[in-house]
Amino acid sequence: MPVKRRPSITAFREDVQKCMRCGFCVAQCPTEEYMGFESNSPRGRMQTIKALIDREIAVTEYLMNRIYDCSLCGYCRWRCPPGVNTVNAIEAARAYFVENNCYPKIHGEFATRVRKLGNPYGEPSGKRSAWIPEGYVFPRKAEVLYFVGCTSALRLPKIALATLRLLQAAKVNFTVIPEEVCCGSIMFRTGLREVAEEMVKKVLRMVENTGASTIVFSCPGCYRTFALDYPAVLGEPLGYELKHISQYLLEIDELKFVKPLDITVTYHDPCHLGRHLGVFEAPRQLLNRIPKVQLVEMERKKTTSFCCGAGGGVRGAFPDISLSIAGERVREASATGANVIASACPFCKRNLQDAAAQLFPLLKVCDIVELAFTSTEGVRKL
Repeated sequence: MPVKRRPSITAFREDVQKCMRCGFCVAQCPTEEYMGFESNSPRGRMQTIKALIDREIAVTEYLMNRIYDCSLCGYCRWRCPPGVNTVNAIEAARAYFVENNCYPKIHGEFATRVRKLGNPYGEPSGKRSAWIPEGYVFPRKAEVLYFVGCTSALRLPKIALATLRLLQAAKVNFTVIPEEVCCGSIMFRTGLREVAEEMVKKVLRMVENTGASTIVFSCPGCYRTFALDYPAVLGEPLGYELKHISQYLLEIDELKFVKPLDITVTYHDPCHLGRHLGVFEAPRQLLNRIPKVQLVEMERKKTTSFCCGAGGGVRGAFPDISLSIAGERVREASATGANVIASACPFCKRNLQDAAAQLFPLLKVCDIVELAFTSTEGVRKL
């Protein structure tokens, strides 16, 4: 399976030169808000990348931290008047730092784990399928593949199980890959392109063997990787219909939500699902179908949604920054009067949950599939 090399840092020369230094991007940059330095802002990063391209500065650990403490939330790209592709430029810069052997040690450890074990968490490969109910056997081939992802399979199995039960309840002809491996998202985001490309080949061989024509994701990071990174690597469309679980469930008339939940929910837009892929309405529509769920919005939502702080390798390399950003989002959620934060991303759930536990212990953090499953089955309480 031939792969196409992603653009190098020099390919973004014209793009970063478009930066007018207007500062629109600075207004809501999570890391700039936390650190308070120009070099931590999108504008500062674009000037750093330009200087690296022009060889006015050399790779250093200080600059490495400035390039890597960005969560790649994409707000700056959406807000930029001249349309600088900040996210892709930063990812290319990270690949340049990797080429110069200057990148966060933990990201290198993630790469080693992904290569050896198929996941960045360092869990034995056999543990990947531990979330699957005992005795449950998936068909070898099916029309629909549920791609579970590392975080749901290994850290938040209730999300994987709720998704499975919802697809079951809807009588969907689906399967999963019990020996599934990492899609490569974290490798793409952190500039470890060689490992990412290895995972593309492995994953697509597994997917092809299922015979599926549709792939459903409960992880927006995986969804984004399949939708944007895989075609870029291959140089051609994937040839599969890709959907987030919220989009897919809305299309199924057989799925009925019957149990009222009596909760007030505020929805957090995951950056990968929202700004990166443009999916804003489906999760909200799904929540509105559940009886006695009152949806209240945070001030920053949809295209202006504030990041949870976990993405782009930040949670692994800069946990203090990551948790502080999550804390800001949790405070905003609490101000709505909601008693539940709902997201549509397992990685967002983990980070928001950690922040809520410290700041607002009574504020619950759930994934939308967990809420949907509770209403459908009527067997679990929040």
